[in-house]
Amino acid sequence: MEFDALHLDYRPIEVLIPYARNARTHSDGQIAQIAASIAEFGWTNPILIDGTNGVIAGHGRLLAARKLGLTAVPVIELQHLSEHQKRAYILADNQLALKAGWDEELLAVELADLKLAGFDLGLTGFDDAEVQSLLEKLVEGDSSADDEVESDAADDIPETSIRSVTQTGDLWFIEHAGLTHRLLCADAGDMTAVSRLAGFGKASLCFTSPPYASQRLYTLSRTGPGANDAAGQWDAMMQSVCAALPTVLQPDAQVLINLGLVHQDCEVQPYWDDWMAWMRANGWRRFGWYVWDQGPGLPGDWNGRLAPAFEFIFHFNRQGSDMRRPNKNVPCIYAGKDTHLRGDGTSAGGMRNKDGSKTAWNHVGTLTQDSKIADSVLRIMRHKGKIGQDIDHPAVFPVALPQFVLECFTRAGDTVFEPFCGSGTTLLAAQKTGRHCHAVEIAPSYVDVALNRFLQNHPDARITHADSGEDFKERLARLESETDAVKSQAQTQPQTQTQNQPQKVAA
Repeated sequence: MEFDALHLDYRPIEVLIPYARNARTHSDGQIAQIAASIAEFGWTNPILIDGTNGVIAGHGRLLAARKLGLTAVPVIELQHLSEHQKRAYILADNQLALKAGWDEELLAVELADLKLAGFDLGLTGFDDAEVQSLLEKLVEGDSSADDEVESDAADDIPETSIRSVTQTGDLWFIEHAGLTHRLLCADAGDMTAVSRLAGFGKASLCFTSPPYASQRLYTLSRTGPGANDAAGQWDAMMQSVCAALPTVLQPDAQVLINLGLVHQDCEVQPYWDDWMAWMRANGWRRFGWYVWDQGPGLPGDWNGRLAPAFEFIFHFNRQGSDMRRPNKNVPCIYAGKDTHLRGDGTSAGGMRNKDGSKTAWNHVGTLTQDSKIADSVLRIMRHKGKIGQDIDHPAVFPVALPQFVLECFTRAGDTVFEPFCGSGTTLLAAQKTGRHCHAVEIAPSYVDVALNRFLQNHPDARITHADSGEDFKERLARLESETDAVKSQAQTQPQTQTQNQPQKVAA
């Protein structure tokens, strides 16, 4: 069998006419994913059209091109199809692909390896709920992974709202059990915006987990430095955010930043090198470097590497500031035991000097302490909670991680700062430990998720808009009511569009 040669052409977007009776639907979230895929991989699949510029296949790609602001798209013209063949192929093009299946074990290993390489898994078309489910099955395959793990309900993430309650620039007050947290919808690298939080007091600690290296579309909301996180833009994003830190932090504040390892072209990529050099040149000490032990490594073939089971936490403070000693928040193994004590109940231990003598700093002769300073390996199981539908955050971490850091370097009643709030994990950790949290999140939808998640764990919390005083739950209810009304009205309106009329496509 022989086929005619195909010819690739480019056509202006405005001349293409979507099929009016196209039964395939595309959500806003899916269009955003397709747009991100085109931005990452380029055009890999042209739009198929008939002889009169009518779209046969590629309606989603056309909508994505409009979202990206493109003026022309690649097309292949299929003039040979009859009217019935064209209508049948529109269905077959979508349905035949659905008949394929997945080897879930191989799929999970592939996704996990891409995640380790720092690649944005949202570009694969799988949402975070699907990715999390597959990765959890990998962990469950290792019988030792869950033996001593207790799930934390605080790690569960709620679903996103159909319409965003929050708008860019909104500042929310979250009040519960004598604490007041503040969540600002803004770019954490915008010093003017972030300075709004400084008016409510400066923080003694910043803990955050920003996107890692090439995780490109942390959010489509970012259009300035760091947008799409291509080479060099990650540095620009981190520099802008860290340049704003002195505005909201006390002079002796500690800054701890969680970053994961990235592999590319069979090599470890120390993508943080230039940023760390910038930090030092701008008055920050590279004070400490810790390891977050996430528990047993995920099973699978990791291209010759050992299975990943850790991430890093970089610790900074201002050059010239007084050294702040961490709290003793880890139980001492000898507390309550007398096997190593003298008869008077005092310790006989302690390191010796080179000449064999012992000095006062060894605490020789004092009672055994109940707790001690944590070591530089944080042994906290990786995130185990479910990730909500339509949440594209690539690296959700457990509440236990910021909780541990807060207990190490702050005291009850202190304020902590979180420039990449995401789904609100650090907010919950602050509430759990009796600290106030000042947080910034660039994406309105993430702010909604963080607030809903806080209410999910603390239903009695009061959340109000800083400017209008409007209650978050009341605004949410009003928007949901308006959405239901629009849906109801749309369902009652007669369908007047015919097959031969061009379909209007939203940008």
